[in-house]
Amino acid sequence: MTDNERRFSLDPIKTDPSLRNNIFSADGDEVVGEWNGEDIHDLVRELDRIEERIDANYNSLPHAHNIPRDLRGAVEKDCSIWTCDKNGYCLTGDQGADVESADQIREKYTVKYGSMEAFLEKIRIEREKFIAEVKSRSISQ
Repeated sequence: MTDNERRFSLDPIKTDPSLRNNIFSADGDEVVGEWNGEDIHDLVRELDRIEERIDANYNSLPHAHNIPRDLRGAVEKDCSIWTCDKNGYCLTGDQGADVESADQIREKYTVKYGSMEAFLEKIRIEREKFIAEVKSRSISQ
């Protein structure tokens, strides 16, 4: 597609592959580093280097698409999975300071809840209770 052609919202977007490796500053204004998604320990070293002079934006770390499907969504938010490498190791924790394998994360949920599915069911039930409570409060007002 040339610059003067019209693009529609459903048209695929072609992105320069090198841009997918960029790590941005906390305000998103500048590229402060890069990581190729190969080894999570390389990312940890790069983040340590970056954090010596500026805060990185952990919410937009590259290669979040490597997070396994079964760990996305509720699990990803619950244990703060920031991104994963191609080998299944993930940057986790509230401060993004821990490295765990996807299997270790699954095992934690199996030990605590019985299975990943049981955790997701618990979240679903809590959400339904919350919605019902909000609805009952709005009706009584």
